[in-house]
Amino acid sequence: MRRRLSRFLAACLLLACQHAGAQQIRFWTMQLSPFHDEYVLGVIRAFETAHPGVRVVWTDVPWAEMERKTLAAVAAGTAPDVVNLNPQFAAKLAEFGALADPTAYLAPAEIAAYLPAAWRANRLEGKTFALPWYLNTNIILYNRDLLARAGAALPSDLTALVASARRVHQATGGYAYFPALDASTPLEFLVADGNRLLDAKGCGPGFLDAGGARVLGAYRTLYREGLVPKNVVTEGHRKAVEMFLSGQVAMVSTGMQFLGYIKNTNPAIYGRIGVAGQLRAPGHPAGIAAMNVAVLERSPAKRAAFDFARFLTNAENQVALARRVPVLPSTTASYDDPFFSSDLGDPLLEQARDLSVRQALHGAVLVPPVRKYSKLRVSYARALQSVMLGKLGVEDALQTVGREWRAVLGCGA
Repeated sequence: MRRRLSRFLAACLLLACQHAGAQQIRFWTMQLSPFHDEYVLGVIRAFETAHPGVRVVWTDVPWAEMERKTLAAVAAGTAPDVVNLNPQFAAKLAEFGALADPTAYLAPAEIAAYLPAAWRANRLEGKTFALPWYLNTNIILYNRDLLARAGAALPSDLTALVASARRVHQATGGYAYFPALDASTPLEFLVADGNRLLDAKGCGPGFLDAGGARVLGAYRTLYREGLVPKNVVTEGHRKAVEMFLSGQVAMVSTGMQFLGYIKNTNPAIYGRIGVAGQLRAPGHPAGIAAMNVAVLERSPAKRAAFDFARFLTNAENQVALARRVPVLPSTTASYDDPFFSSDLGDPLLEQARDLSVRQALHGAVLVPPVRKYSKLRVSYARALQSVMLGKLGVEDALQTVGREWRAVLGCGA
């Protein structure tokens, strides 16, 4: 027993000595523990084996606390070296010069390994501030029986949605769609219809024209004619999903991972579901959402931190993550893995996966990082709600958004 204890203490001492001389990288993730401990710790062990002079110290932060904790750490000078963020919040930090530029640490071939659209998702005013990690893309799940009973076609764009909504409501009293107004959804829907988010100078809206008016007018028609539930102005995506599962709404925009939940909890409706691509203007790319990993500008170990960020997001490690959870890689080579064409034993899941992969490979981040994004988003959502409730006309709403966005972006009234 004493010999075993001595060997154990000797091993601990050796490990402590090794770590004492190692360069330390502090790594924060967003709500990956405990379900993905095995994956994250495995990546860390593999990196440390390949870089014996570096030690990675991992901390997982709850989703709801990440922004507050990161901002507090940056202000206190105790921020991690590598942190997992979403592009819009990362852009806030980039505005203040808090994030290091990856292009100064990655070779051109390393940059080219990522999907171009995913790489562009981490750029603000011409400067890159993070590496793309995993992606998500919504698809349309639709209730085949509900659309068939109404004799309504599956819409592919905004104009067709209004026509289908009328058919469904007249025939069944239900609804074709629940246009969620929370988060970035309204702006993404606007861009998906073929509109520019910003003008050519980047200092005002790019949709103060017939295209922007068409989108607001469609929302007004849907609401005033009772073609969408009245609570769309107060509730968001969670309510849309709830009404889809109850059969009150024929279509919902959500990720492919939601199919697994439906299959396990509501098999009756699962057998009536079809999948389709996002609602968007013909020829317009589907929207993707990208998570990233950023290196802090004040990190004392930026070279090692970028080595770790690149290792974490390489093709092999991204495929390994996608095998664990229904996300999509941001590296082109990942999609050559047989995993993305394997037999899942479920035609609907395979169709959803294949559609999601196509959207990821050919899609775009519809609302890229912009300065003062949260204020712009709230301004547009407020104007949209005012149009739907009849408090503002379409043109008045567009002019209001124009004034507010120009003021926020610093281009005057």
